[in-house]
Amino acid sequence: MRLNLFISKSGLTSRRKADFLIKEGKVEVNGVSVKEPFFEVRDKDSVRVEGRVLALKSYVYIVFNKPCGVTATVSDRFATKTVIDFMPREFKGVYPVGRLDKESSGLLILTNDGDFCYKLTHPKFSAEKEYLVKVEGVLGVSQCKRAKIGIRDEKDFLRVKEIRILRRRGSESLIRVVITEGKKRHLRRLFKKLGFRVLALKRVRIAGLMLGALKEGQFTLMDKAKIYKLCIEK
Repeated sequence: MRLNLFISKSGLTSRRKADFLIKEGKVEVNGVSVKEPFFEVRDKDSVRVEGRVLALKSYVYIVFNKPCGVTATVSDRFATKTVIDFMPREFKGVYPVGRLDKESSGLLILTNDGDFCYKLTHPKFSAEKEYLVKVEGVLGVSQCKRAKIGIRDEKDFLRVKEIRILRRRGSESLIRVVITEGKKRHLRRLFKKLGFRVLALKRVRIAGLMLGALKEGQFTLMDKAKIYKLCIEK
């Protein structure tokens, strides 16, 4: 593993800041100063930064069914309850991957793996997110087409990749929606522009990872190989 990546994965700092520390001569490998960020570090090597011994961080991957009313953030002084309140103390340092607004429920991943978070949330990777959305009103084929074409809302262009009407009952419609972007309150804003108020929104899939039978407020741990295979590898 490259030295700058090793320092980043230890949790000390970012890879970019690790480059500066290395070039400034503040990093030693086996007691010898190394100023090359791409120096190859082996498993048995001892790495020190300004005298501090580093070790690779142990990564955690948590699959959580977020209840409605819970804020998907690490800390918020205005929030009554955050997703971190559901996590045991030994998982200190994890954070939510992507957005899921307070009024929404469903699948949320928490981790301390920055590379995983980046690959799952950056728009260039186009990871699919699937939702079940209940709206007030009878949604028709024409509105579905408009949702796929896209609608401008302020500075954002909002659209869906897939949309299918599952059920119409009275004055409500239940819809299955897939998006590959994650703009703030994406679907709520989109349906509002179409003239429909969202009554309930639940995320049921991220890439190849399904929410399944996990109950609201509960979580399960996944190993790195499995979650990477489901969410990152294509």
